[in-house]
Amino acid sequence: MTRLESASSINTFNTCKRKYYYSYKLNLPKRESIATLTGKAVHTTLERFFKIDITNINKSNYELELKHYLLNLFNVTWSESLIELLKLENDKETIRKYYTESLFMLQNFLIDFIQELKSHNMDFSEAFNKLKPKTEVYLSSDKYQVQGYIDCILKMNDQIFIIDYKTSSKDVLSDDYLLQLSIYSLLFNESYGKFPNKVGLHFLRHGTKKFIDVTPDMVANAIKQCELIQINTESDDIKNYEKNPGFYCKWRNGQCSFYDICFGIKKLNDFDNSNDVVDLVQIKKE
Repeated sequence: MTRLESASSINTFNTCKRKYYYSYKLNLPKRESIATLTGKAVHTTLERFFKIDITNINKSNYELELKHYLLNLFNVTWSESLIELLKLENDKETIRKYYTESLFMLQNFLIDFIQELKSHNMDFSEAFNKLKPKTEVYLSSDKYQVQGYIDCILKMNDQIFIIDYKTSSKDVLSDDYLLQLSIYSLLFNESYGKFPNKVGLHFLRHGTKKFIDVTPDMVANAIKQCELIQINTESDDIKNYEKNPGFYCKWRNGQCSFYDICFGIKKLNDFDNSNDVVDLVQIKKE
């Protein structure tokens, strides 16, 4: 059965075919990182933020109330993640550092959102509802065998904006991000019969947003990548998924989930602790 790919899996294949093999052919467990977990906490907080009942907000003091609401949401979300965080890091100062950085990113989001509210010169409720997006929207395409979760879809002034939140250290529209936005545009068109007007990223760590118009070249590349991944991943033979040693293997404060396998520290059958269909013991590490 053909699997539904995603921008993430396609980018993984383009970066390192062996990592794709371990991730999506063998479905080996991936190692969580504290950065990944805190990033998820930030995303979850923002998704929940727009579920607020604004009828309970004091319109004359909405800035402070929204700030308190967002902080409380984050503290709840952080508490939900804390057990997993402590499995990765037990140094209190490190945990506190990531908490503070996450809170800073959420504050950047709120500053931008409040500025947008004020710029519309409307009643608070009217402006909030105008800027309230659809969040965590799942879209898929049987035609192109691809799927994705879109952080935000905003319709404003008869224009459609697709927005993805990023907690990355750099506010750069990389090739990986561009492909992600291109695939989202393709998925949106498949679901709604039209392309979004603009797609962009909200770099929360930097408090910046970068939008681009959806172009035919973007869409053509998305289609090409969706077609290529289906062709290039037909094989189940590990020999057809070569390694790509380099920066993505190990970096200053982390390493690839499969670093130990690739460099002989761990064997594939070390992962064979379940009733998986794949017999990992029979697969020889290259």
